[in-house]
Amino acid sequence: MEKKVALSIIFILFVFTGCAPAKVWISSPVVQATGNQYYEVQLEPLTSGHKFFVSFRLSVTNRTGKNFEIDWNKTRYIHNGRRYGVFVFKGIKPEDIRNLTIPPDIIPAGDTFSKVISPYKLLARPPIRDPGVEATESSIYPGILPTGENGILLVVRQNGKEVVEQMSVSIVESKIQ
Repeated sequence: MEKKVALSIIFILFVFTGCAPAKVWISSPVVQATGNQYYEVQLEPLTSGHKFFVSFRLSVTNRTGKNFEIDWNKTRYIHNGRRYGVFVFKGIKPEDIRNLTIPPDIIPAGDTFSKVISPYKLLARPPIRDPGVEATESSIYPGILPTGENGILLVVRQNGKEVVEQMSVSIVESKIQ
């Protein structure tokens, strides 16, 4: 008798968990775009194969006749209007993040630059097993972008002049019935 009750409870739990509504994350707008006399910028949240957003694709088109650079040491991740640290991307060195010596990306006159970036503060790291072992690039993954306003404070420099642009998208979690 106890076996039948236990099996019945397990069956009921499976049925109810199987009927739970699925969640989906939505960005509004899907791609945020803005521009000025120096550049045109697009910011697109990416899922990278997940159901939730984990990173951004930043695309910048240089509208001027001279090269400019993205200052990654001053560019910041923004969540709900507050600054939450720098962005990281493939090929970045941990010591450059620690020392704020991230090399700039140069965008030639008239060219378009694109890079997938993730907020450093949201990185998912594996548990530390050996205190002397440093995490490698392949053991660090972008973390989940939280619901709310997510964006960038972009700092671009040309001939010593800084041009700053702030933009964001709204990420909401929705249930699919």
